[in-house]
Amino acid sequence: MAGKRKFKHRWGLIIIFFVVLAICGFIYWKTCDLKNEVESRNQQVENIKSQIEDAKRENTSINYEIKYRHTDDYIEDQARDTFGLRDEDETIFVPGQAD
Repeated sequence: MAGKRKFKHRWGLIIIFFVVLAICGFIYWKTCDLKNEVESRNQQVENIKSQIEDAKRENTSINYEIKYRHTDDYIEDQARDTFGLRDEDETIFVPGQAD
């Protein structure tokens, strides 16, 4: 009888060992999976930060353009380009034309 009890006790310990081993394996697998997900999310955060910086630079450039378009220099440049206007003390030279 004592031998059977020892035998059952060993099988109980072996079963408990494999259950604990399976639980540890599952925890390790989930930890690795979560670590990969965290790295992926961190990469996404870095990409979004980069996009935000690009958008800020573009916004600054657009704001400068808006301010420039409200200046007399812009109006003068547009008048020169669109209508060919000039100041009184300027002479316009057109390549290929002889006076």
